[in-house]
Parts: sequence; C-alpha cells; structure tokens
Amino acid sequence: MSGWWVLAKTASSETDIKRSRFLCTLWPIQNLAEGQQMIRQQKQQHPQAAHVCSAMLLPAGPTGQPQAFSDDGEPSGTAGKPMLAVLQGSGLVGLCATVVRYYGGVQLGTGGLVRAYSDSVRQALLSAQREFIPIRHQADLCLSYAAFETMQRLWQNRWLIEQQEFDQQVRLTVRIAQSDQQEFEQQFMQTILRLKELQASISWHRNAEQGS
Repeated sequence: MSGWWVLAKTASSETDIKRSRFLCTLWPIQNLAEGQQMIRQQKQQHPQAAHVCSAMLLPAGPTGQPQAFSDDGEPSGTAGKPMLAVLQGSGLVGLCATVVRYYGGVQLGTGGLVRAYSDSVRQALLSAQREFIPIRHQADLCLSYAAFETMQRLWQNRWLIEQQEFDQQVRLTVRIAQSDQQEFEQQFMQTILRLKELQASISWHRNAEQGS
C-alpha cells in the first residue's frame, strides 16, 4: 500500500553534553506554517536558551518535498542541516524537530555540535510512535439508493465519505486508498451494470491526498 509514515504524537528527548542541555521535541505537522508556529512557541517557552534550532520535512508534492532548517545562530551547517539529515533517514514525513540548547560554558567545536544536534533528534525518534497514512484518491459518485446500499456493504470500512447528499439519487464524495482504486472502480461498474443504472457516474479527482 502506498502512503507515508508519520508521527502519531509529539516525542521528546533531553541530552546533556559538557554541561550544555539539548532539549529535542518532534512535532507532527501538515505544512511548513505549522512547523514555524511550533518554533515560535519553543522560543517563547525558552527565552533564556542560547539557541532554538530546527528542521522540517513534509511529504513530496507536485514541486518536490518541502523542507526547511535553521541553525539559529550556531555555526553554519552544524545544527539545522544535520537535524534535517536525521529526519530524512527516519522514514517519517510531516514532522518538525526543534532542539533547544542551554549553553553550559564549554565550546563543543564544529564536529561536536553536529553530533550533539544529530544525536538529540535520534534520541527523540527512538521513543516516537509512528502511524501509517495511506495515499487516498478522491472520487465523486452519483448513483441510486440501491447501488449505494450495495457499495456501502462492500466498502463501509474501506472508504471515507467526505460529503453526501440524498435526493432523487445519492451523491457522494469519497476517498479510496490508492491501492484499492482499481478494485473500487470495478465493483462500482459491476454494481451499476447489474442494476442497469444508466444515470450512475464516477469521476476521479486528479490529485491524490497529500497526507490529510
């Protein structure tokens, strides 16, 4: 089945390295704006912290995979980018990592910072709960009540009904897992042919669900 692994809920870790404290939090997000909000929230909650570094990774869209990172005052390339690399290797998407650093008075050097920020994210990932989100395709259906009852029996636990309207016919907007699309269309066509429904129709939307 096609889809993405995402965070089921927030995860965190705390690491002490040469008297510096590194507090990592992983947040499930649906867009970059949500991640930016989490970063602002961390800065407000930790006004005495030396740095609040971050990295974000979203599912791939039409223009690629949105991502962002920030060193927040640490030497360039020592915090945000290593954090992003860990996220990219985790198999997860749709998440934001923040690492709050309270400086302990001992400089760690470039290599030490890279290891500290990377390990902080890795530690948080160890306790992270994961959830699989299948890619779903959206379709508009128009069918009789009899056909709807048949499809409901076959698909009630496999489709997501987003909109429904009951008039002379039933009009639905549903989402189907990408892996079930061909089977769904075959069963829909078999149902309307068996019931001789000349007015029934199915129309697929062009874009797959992006992790919603």
